[in-house]
Amino acid sequence: MKKILSLALALAMMLSLAACGGGSSGTKTDSSGDNSGSERTEVLTLRLGALGSGREDDIQSYPIRAFIDYVEEKTNGMIKIQYFPDGQLGQEGDMMDQVLTDDLDIGVLSANVLGTIWQEMYAYNLPFAFSTYEQLWDAIGVNSDFVRIMRGVVDETGLAKFVTSFSAEFRGVHNNVRPLRTPSDFKGITFRVMSGQIFTDMFQALGASTATIAFSELYTALEQGAVQGEDIGASMHLDYSFDEVCPYSTEFNMTPTVNCLIFSNGAWNKLSGSEIQIINEAADIAEKASYEYVHNAADNQYARLVEAGRNVIRYADLTDADLAACWDAVKPLWDKYESIVGTDLYNIMLQCCPYYD
Repeated sequence: MKKILSLALALAMMLSLAACGGGSSGTKTDSSGDNSGSERTEVLTLRLGALGSGREDDIQSYPIRAFIDYVEEKTNGMIKIQYFPDGQLGQEGDMMDQVLTDDLDIGVLSANVLGTIWQEMYAYNLPFAFSTYEQLWDAIGVNSDFVRIMRGVVDETGLAKFVTSFSAEFRGVHNNVRPLRTPSDFKGITFRVMSGQIFTDMFQALGASTATIAFSELYTALEQGAVQGEDIGASMHLDYSFDEVCPYSTEFNMTPTVNCLIFSNGAWNKLSGSEIQIINEAADIAEKASYEYVHNAADNQYARLVEAGRNVIRYADLTDADLAACWDAVKPLWDKYESIVGTDLYNIMLQCCPYYD
């Protein structure tokens, strides 16, 4: 009788475990209990928010769409990603808060905004670290030591999951006073800068004044003289017609705008091991798409500015003496941020810098 009762209890436990095997994420686990080879039984829909315009040729949208297409194809449509561009879900700070509270699954957010939580992100913006996009992506790409360290930084806090750098565009420097080549040219010009202390520090090191103005108010501020310059990529400079009120542009490659791919903990925990692998593969695909698009687009964008009669100085037009003077001006800023971003990330960037001796 006891044997029969024991067998009955064992059978009941096995049936109970089998009934629970699917889990809340809608995936099946293999016999080892690891769902790395799982097949999803229900479609998982994830929401992705970003600030870019959403147009196909947008600096952010191009890699985002490549990322979404790859994920949906490789999961046979069992993961769907809803894309909300153009700040539909709020400004970047709002979307970051939503990711941290599991109200938004995926954010494509600039490193300087994420730097308000993880100061190590400011390493992306150490000035004059790179002269080309090839150098940039070699240093901060999805398989780089830089990204590995940054993942550890974010993981350690337990607040979210950092995947990779995702997309980037060098920021140009534009103003309505004079052509800019050296720090002496920056004096007497007030620039609207992005949020993040490192941008204020950067322009002040070069001799300029800075102001914080909402992006939506920037055109009017430039038109009315509240500020005389701004530092955004050539694509946005053209998209928002800032060249009409800022006719002088220099392609300094001073610092990139890096948009990072970050997942909420809740969304990440719904993914199986094989799905996480697909996410990482998709990030690699998106990174390559970003590099190819931005690398090819830069020549076209600056050519359009020339055609519109604007005064343009390309990076290749700057002399070694011009760039050396700029590096000398910002070197103290690097010293300041070494303790903020950490020695490992600092050294990776410093080794890339073409002006460091």
